[in-house]
Amino acid sequence: MTVLSRFNEYVRNYRNAMSRRRTQRVIGTLPPEILKDIGWPSQFGANHYASRVDGQEHRGISRF
Repeated sequence: MTVLSRFNEYVRNYRNAMSRRRTQRVIGTLPPEILKDIGWPSQFGANHYASRVDGQEHRGISRF
């Protein structure tokens, strides 16, 4: 793997992590009634986002 491809992978993973965090923040601002209706956080808790994406283990950008 070249340095450039490794850097591109790092940037892609960073952007994905930021997108997941942004989504969690937006969903977290919804009223409790709506959160209950969509099953948040029981269906998609914090462990859901930290576990698997694209079949690989992802624990944020610190995994390198």
